[in-house]
Amino acid sequence: MKTRILIAVLIFLAMIGCRKKPANDYEDYKTVSKDTTTVVADTLNQKVEAKEPEVKKEVVPEVNIDHPYFIVVASYTVEDFALAQKKELESQGLKPAVIMTDNDGWYKLAVQSFESYSDARQALPALKEKQGIYSDAVIVYKK
Repeated sequence: MKTRILIAVLIFLAMIGCRKKPANDYEDYKTVSKDTTTVVADTLNQKVEAKEPEVKKEVVPEVNIDHPYFIVVASYTVEDFALAQKKELESQGLKPAVIMTDNDGWYKLAVQSFESYSDARQALPALKEKQGIYSDAVIVYKK
């Protein structure tokens, strides 16, 4: 008796699962044909003037080792690592310098230098916004 009920339930479920959906269930998936030939023809007949893109030349600051304040993005105990990162930044158009401020054994990778602390502090947030290696940038004072 239980097997007959089980078989009947399975047949019923199979019939419900295999039924065809009404046509209105597929409304979201209907394809819409739209004639775009007139739009294409109109755009071909128009004159297109090529505008030259405006190139903003960003002034890349050079690091002056005579300045007392530096924005440093990384420090290394191995000079070769600092020089390798310096080359990477140079390939991005920067003019960094590897400095050692107080013979502490750390080669610091400076990307900007300043005469005053206030100037360095003002430039730091804009540099940190660039993310990546710049997000940990700090101001270092050379004694």
